[in-house]
Amino acid sequence: MTYSTYSSTYSDTSSTDALYHPSVIELAQAGNCQAIAYWMNSLLSAQGVAVQVRPADVRYYLKIFVDFQQPARKEVCMNLRDRLVRFICYRLWTLNSREIFGVRIVARMSGNSKVLWQQSVRINTPANSQRLRQMRTARLNQRQDSFRFQFLRSVLLSSVTLAGFYIGYRLLYVELSKALSKFFAAQPLATLAHLPERSQLSLMQAQISSSSQHDVITVPEQVPEQFQGKTVLQVAPVNQEKVMALTFDDGPWPETTEQVLDILKQNNIKATFFMVGLHIKRHPELAKRVAQEGHTIGNHTWSHPLEDVNLADAAYEIDGMEKLIHETTGVRAALFRPPSGQLNGRLATYARERKYATTLWSIDSEDHYVSSPILIDNVLKNAQPGRIVLMHDGGGDRSATIEALPQIISALRHQGYRFVTVPELMAIQAKDQESEADQGDRHQLS
Repeated sequence: MTYSTYSSTYSDTSSTDALYHPSVIELAQAGNCQAIAYWMNSLLSAQGVAVQVRPADVRYYLKIFVDFQQPARKEVCMNLRDRLVRFICYRLWTLNSREIFGVRIVARMSGNSKVLWQQSVRINTPANSQRLRQMRTARLNQRQDSFRFQFLRSVLLSSVTLAGFYIGYRLLYVELSKALSKFFAAQPLATLAHLPERSQLSLMQAQISSSSQHDVITVPEQVPEQFQGKTVLQVAPVNQEKVMALTFDDGPWPETTEQVLDILKQNNIKATFFMVGLHIKRHPELAKRVAQEGHTIGNHTWSHPLEDVNLADAAYEIDGMEKLIHETTGVRAALFRPPSGQLNGRLATYARERKYATTLWSIDSEDHYVSSPILIDNVLKNAQPGRIVLMHDGGGDRSATIEALPQIISALRHQGYRFVTVPELMAIQAKDQESEADQGDRHQLS
């Protein structure tokens, strides 16, 4: 028995390969969710924390559910947040996996589906950085190939069209010359002398048919010139009128965006939605509804990149998104919000060059990782005239936002606030400043 085991184990290469089983770490590096969960739990279970790992909606991203098994108090779970996030991210970083680009961590009490907090983190490792560069290169090559094909096709079609026009013109010219020669040859001189004179231009205009009507395109909602190409965090009215702007990021998203729109419609409120191109592609009907109900649509890039991009990608992310918004809804966006509010990258620079009003926020509801009571408190304690509130209608579970939104609206209205879109907020300040300038001129004249 000992001999057979020895011989089967050390016989040849093919036999060795057949008996090889990857370790838990190797499976985790390959992105195996069960292996990652087993590895994490081996380190955390002694601390009363259990981990579940699932693939996220975005490729190469993980969704990790952290369940506190035996907490003393809810506050303990909240206080452990930073330490747990650092621990999980460090462990994933040590894997150096080509299959893991980021993680969304969701904390809950064991046996309770209610989310305590959530946080998304980008994981940068040597392995996935190399893969990301390869993906960017492949995407750039694909765009270049597509551009070459479109260019050659345009040249070919233009050549065919030009050749057809030239041939048609020559045939028409020859036939018309023959017809006119026969006509004038058949007319006596006296008759020609009494023919009424007609302007060639008038004759041509009489023969031209009316052009076909184009589809009506909604006029883009412009922002005052003083905000174009600028960065805006809040727009305080000169007269301190109690107005605020509600903004929603990362949509359109099934169910969530619909519920937000229903709440806004019930309260007769217009808001500003910063949309992502990939989500508009999947749910164009929701984007159309946002526009049809009178809300403002802002540009939040095509794919919501979390890292900086090169200039070509920045143009693609912003211009491609602008085109998609117009094709889907008929409006043109005058506002831009960079992913995660990053102002140092090429996306923000390119947007400023394109004269977008780069719109950030002055109140962060933190609705992407806190419960609704904390979310409500975050908004109400920071409320001031002209402030812009950041919330989310897409990118994940937004049940806390849906639960908190009606209460936020009711509480702020009770304090005397009304809600406007970001362009309306800008217009109010511009009008107030213009009125002040006019009053100053009148005082000087008097």
